[in-house]
Amino acid sequence: MTMLSEDVTIINLNSKELTRIPADVFDHTDLKCLQLNNNGIEQLPHNVGLLLNLEILSIEGNMLKCLPPEIGLLSQLQALNVSHNRIACLPDDILRVRYIRQLFVNHNSLTQLPSCLGGLINLQILGLSGNRLTSLPKSVANLTNLHVLNLDCNQMSTLPKSLFKLPQLVKLCLCGNQIKSLPKEIGDLKNLRELSLSNNLLKFLPVQLYNLTNLEELMVDNNQLTALSDRIECFQQLKVLSVANNFFPFITEKLCHCQSIETLIMSGNQMCAMPANIHKLRNLKELHIDQNALEVLPEQLAYLKDLSVVTCAENHLLYVPIELKNCLQITKLDLSGNRLSEVPQALSSMTALLHLNLNHNEILEISEAISYIRELKHLEMRGNKLQGFSANVCSLHKLTYLDLSRNELSGVPPNVSDMESLCDLFLHCNKFTYFPSELCTLKSLQRLNLSENKITSVPDQISHLQTLKHLNLSNNNFTVFPSEVCYVPALETLLIKNENGMKITALPDDLCKLSNLRNLDISDNALKSIPNSIVRMNNLVEIRACNNKLSCLPASITAMDGLRNVLLNGNKLTSLPNDIHRLKKLKEINLDDNPMIEPPRLVCEEKQLYPIGCYLQANNIREERIMQKIFKLVSCNVLTEDFTFFCKKLQLRDKDIKVVGKNRSLQLPEKILHMLNLWKMDRLADVSPATITEQLIRVLVMADLHEVALKVRALNLTTRAIKI
Repeated sequence: MTMLSEDVTIINLNSKELTRIPADVFDHTDLKCLQLNNNGIEQLPHNVGLLLNLEILSIEGNMLKCLPPEIGLLSQLQALNVSHNRIACLPDDILRVRYIRQLFVNHNSLTQLPSCLGGLINLQILGLSGNRLTSLPKSVANLTNLHVLNLDCNQMSTLPKSLFKLPQLVKLCLCGNQIKSLPKEIGDLKNLRELSLSNNLLKFLPVQLYNLTNLEELMVDNNQLTALSDRIECFQQLKVLSVANNFFPFITEKLCHCQSIETLIMSGNQMCAMPANIHKLRNLKELHIDQNALEVLPEQLAYLKDLSVVTCAENHLLYVPIELKNCLQITKLDLSGNRLSEVPQALSSMTALLHLNLNHNEILEISEAISYIRELKHLEMRGNKLQGFSANVCSLHKLTYLDLSRNELSGVPPNVSDMESLCDLFLHCNKFTYFPSELCTLKSLQRLNLSENKITSVPDQISHLQTLKHLNLSNNNFTVFPSEVCYVPALETLLIKNENGMKITALPDDLCKLSNLRNLDISDNALKSIPNSIVRMNNLVEIRACNNKLSCLPASITAMDGLRNVLLNGNKLTSLPNDIHRLKKLKEINLDDNPMIEPPRLVCEEKQLYPIGCYLQANNIREERIMQKIFKLVSCNVLTEDFTFFCKKLQLRDKDIKVVGKNRSLQLPEKILHMLNLWKMDRLADVSPATITEQLIRVLVMADLHEVALKVRALNLTTRAIKI
């Protein structure tokens, strides 16, 4: 609770895992703001009506199914937020909250609105997105003060005429519906500034739409439009236009008369060329023309002095006009998925460029032009035809992110150490046969991906990467686990999967030196065991060891109380440690495709610790009882003359044998039972009762007590048959 004065006026109980509102909240009758977001509250109690001075009530992200009639008693309420609940209808009593200005009922289960909604004449913002509305009541026309109406993601196919009688409406959101056409009355919303119609079924826009001369944002992406009217030039105030993912073969030249446009999004159409007068959009800052059929960029873009973002991915560009070197303000340029054969020379003058994407082109080498982009921080050249790691890249001292994966690189230049800011480096799917020791000089490196190469070893210098947190060495040619990795002090994520490469058969004990490791993925190898020393990896949260040859888990794993996910599917496990229930934070344990016996597959299917732990605890008690029965059977069948020889076969100390043998207060069966329990405690403390029974049978055979061994076998088989 937050005190703003001597009396409580604001209570914030957001994210407190509440299932109901604390009763004492309703004692604060002067309360003005009550926040209960992101809890598990199922009901708003009737005594909410006691909070007569409440002005703001927010109970978003709960499990409400309805609002009580007493909501109408909150006569001072100005804002009500019940979004992200399960409300199926609004009560008629909502009409009594006459001063409400903001009402948010987004993402509920509304199928219709009460006809009295139009009585909330002071309402300014109404949020109804993410429901199942198909229409609006006629009374909506009475909401003459409404400024913002959000109807995104409903089931509306037609728009009621009452919607277009809202003179103050400034923002109208209708995305994600099933609207096929707009009525001509759309032109009556003279004050509209933002109109969102994305993700509908529109095939054309009515001419009346262009009467909205105050429009600043128009979003009509993901429809079925094929043309824009020449009347678009009426939108002199338009700043943002998105027509992405339609079927435009071209865009009318009249668009270039909308000189206020700052963001133009035309991605995902069928354009072969851009408007010839694009340079007239003097205020253009962002241009998105991805996924079209453009073969050239217009030279006229060079006149757009404020242009800062250009995305032209997945077109058919063969080159970039040299004139674009005058676009000095560009900070982000995406030319991925084209047909460029070289780094465009025009880039050398784009001194403000921070983010450059040249992925999936046909570039053979990185020219000197790249070295002039001194401020560049993010460079992607994945999936080209690069033969070498160019020294020109190494002069980019401010670069933090570099992706050169899926090329034909086999080495790294010595001056890579000059890239003192580099944090993320991706070199996977190249032709490296060794781990380049030059990389060990990158003092700021945090993430390194060298997977899908042919690397056979790792240099000792890898320990110099003091800041490295994420390392991926999967699918290389390691014949043994590269133990040098165990000395990277800050490592948090390590991946050495081998779906395609050679298989690792063992893990080193030194793996535990990675004390900061949180995620370990050693899947798709040929591991038969995990070392007990893993228990020292106190920060480990997730182990992935799928598709190996593990037949058992280390007993120490149950002491790793930070584990949350253990994925062991596709191994040869038949049992789990009996005390696995100690892993209290474990959320998932995947044992699919293992020949599980204890616990059986049916118990393991849900991948949840609780049923597995319960089964193993109950089974352990049952097994202990069976073992004690067997101990008792043996104690009653070993003769006095066999006592000493039997105890020696148990490998007990002579001193203990003599002390117990001379103890006259114990009968022979009691002496043997005592020695068996001592044997179990001293030599088999971490072994399961079933294994102890098997060991005992072997001892009896070695002691020539064959008849007793037969009796133990018979009792063991009988009890297990009953269990099955």
